Amino acid sequence: MVYEAITAGGFGSQPFILAYIITAMISGLLFLYLPRKLDVPQKFGIIHFFIVVWSGLMYTNFLNQSFLSDYAWYMDWMVSTPLILLALGLTAFHGADTKRYDLLGALLGAEFTLVITGLLAQAQGSITPYYVGVLLLLGVVYLLAKPFREIAEESSDGLARAYKILAGYIGIFFLSYPTVWYISGIDALPGSLNILDPTQTSIALVVLPFFCKQVYGFLDMYLIHKAELEHH
Repeated sequence: MVYEAITAGGFGSQPFILAYIITAMISGLLFLYLPRKLDVPQKFGIIHFFIVVWSGLMYTNFLNQSFLSDYAWYMDWMVSTPLILLALGLTAFHGADTKRYDLLGALLGAEFTLVITGLLAQAQGSITPYYVGVLLLLGVVYLLAKPFREIAEESSDGLARAYKILAGYIGIFFLSYPTVWYISGIDALPGSLNILDPTQTSIALVVLPFFCKQVYGFLDMYLIHKAELEHH
């Protein structure tokens, strides 16, 4: 399974995993502090706090084997990735007259179900749920690229620009996840091409979430802060 496949490559990935956990916890504390410093709504700090802390806790399953170790990535993603999109959706709503919470619910539901398809693919040893997940991912990309972008554009130019940067940033990394999954060297993932060895796969799935979660949180709050300064 996944845990055995990762550790089979030796402990080359262990320092990366440990560094990820440490930076997640430090970032979490900073996310609670920064909103007051940057004059950003505290809700963004709270959302990003739980994104990185939950993710860091799930990654401890790769340092110490547990019954969750083979599914820790999915346990992480099913909470953290909807929260990432929640923060992005609220960024689009920030300062806009239109606040489509029905679209926000659809976005979060699609992302959560997308992660579950990956979990089912691994648990069943079938690639079929993975293809359903790809379709859901395209739906997520559409929602971010059209309706949420249009809502962000109703606000200031600065906020619209901030949203587009954030949506493009997170879109690239979200699309990178299934790519890494598909070329991974983890035999437990059905349909993978075995281009990357287990250690390389593990490192890739540490580097990607670092930029998707820790870096993204700081970028989100900075761009909101910058947009507010430009608006006033």
